[in-house]
Amino acid sequence: MSKDIELEIIETYELLGEKRYRIRVKGTIVYINVAANDEEEAKKKAIEMLKSMELDKVLRELKQ
Repeated sequence: MSKDIELEIIETYELLGEKRYRIRVKGTIVYINVAANDEEEAKKKAIEMLKSMELDKVLRELKQ
């Protein structure tokens, strides 16, 4: 997991039999919704999504 990006789980819910997590990037208004079996997997998926959109680079630049 990226140490530059802090994530906060806002909500855990079930939708159509699937456990889902609503995650916020701390210090921003960026929210990511993922399906996962546990909190660790949810955070890992959220980081992967941020990286695929290259938002991790933008967030690092904003923190500097």
